Amino acid sequence: MSRLKDLVSKGVRLIVADTDEGSSEAPAGGERDLPPDAFEDAPPTRVTRSEVPADVVDFGAVYQEAGIELPLHGYGVDKVAEMLENKRLASLQREVKATAVLAALEAASVPIREVIQDAVLRDKALDAFEAAKATEVRELQARTGARIEAIKGEIDAFLKEKNAEMEGLKEAKDAADRALLELQARKHREEQRLYDVVAHFIEGGDNPISTAGAASPPPPPKKPASPDQA
Repeated sequence: MSRLKDLVSKGVRLIVADTDEGSSEAPAGGERDLPPDAFEDAPPTRVTRSEVPADVVDFGAVYQEAGIELPLHGYGVDKVAEMLENKRLASLQREVKATAVLAALEAASVPIREVIQDAVLRDKALDAFEAAKATEVRELQARTGARIEAIKGEIDAFLKEKNAEMEGLKEAKDAADRALLELQARKHREEQRLYDVVAHFIEGGDNPISTAGAASPPPPPKKPASPDQA
C-alpha cells in the first residue's frame, strides 16, 4: 500500500495556521479532520492490461486510461499544486501557504476533501498501472524463457541431425575406399591369372595381358593454402 493510501485509510488531519492566541483555526470550509470514509468514492477504472507504455513520461495518459476526470469545479490536485507554487506564496511557511490555498478554495466553494480525493484516485491509478506493467513483464519473461528453451531444443536437434549426417557420410566414404582397395586387389589377382594362362602360348615379353600392381587409392584433396602461407 502506498503512503498516501495508508494515510487515507486512517483518516487525515489537515494542517492549519495558528492564531495569535496560539489556538488552531479550522480550515476554510469548516473541516479539519477527514475520516477514512471521506475518500470512499468510486475507485478509478481497474486497468489490468494497459496500452500505455511503461516508459511514459507524462502520466496524463495513465489517468485518462483509468477514467479519471477533473471535478466539475476544475480544482484537482494539479490545480492546487499550481496555487501552492505561486510566486506570491513562495516565501511563506508551509502552514500559511496551506491556509491561503484553503481560503481560495472556500471562496470557489471547493471542498478540500475533493482535491485530496483527486490525488487518491490518481495514486490508485498509478498503483494499478505499475501492477499491470509488472504482470506484462512477468508474462514476457515466461514467453521469452519458453522460446529460448525451444530454440535451444531446435539447435540441439539440428546439431544431432547434422552430426549423424556427417558420420554417415564419413562411413560411406570409408566403405567406398575399402571397396576400391578390395576391387584393385581382386583385379590384380585376376589379371595375373589371365597373364599366366596366356603366357603358356606367348614367347618372350609380348604377353598382351597387363599385370600392373594394385593401384593406391587416390590421395585426399589438398586444403587451400591459408593467406599466411600464400
